[in-house]
Amino acid sequence: MKAALLVACVFLMLGCQPSNPPPTPLPTKEKTIDRVNEKLDDAMKKTQERLEAIDADKKGS
Repeated sequence: MKAALLVACVFLMLGCQPSNPPPTPLPTKEKTIDRVNEKLDDAMKKTQERLEAIDADKKGS
């Protein structure tokens, strides 16, 4: 009986070990914010280019 309990405990302990290799870490807050800021900067640049094109068309007309 004690041997079966010992074997069961060993199997439970082995089942609770972390996966190998460990899972990939979550992105840091800085990386996420940098990525969002980069997308916002790109959007602002495209918006500015569109506004300049509209102004150029108005002056040309």
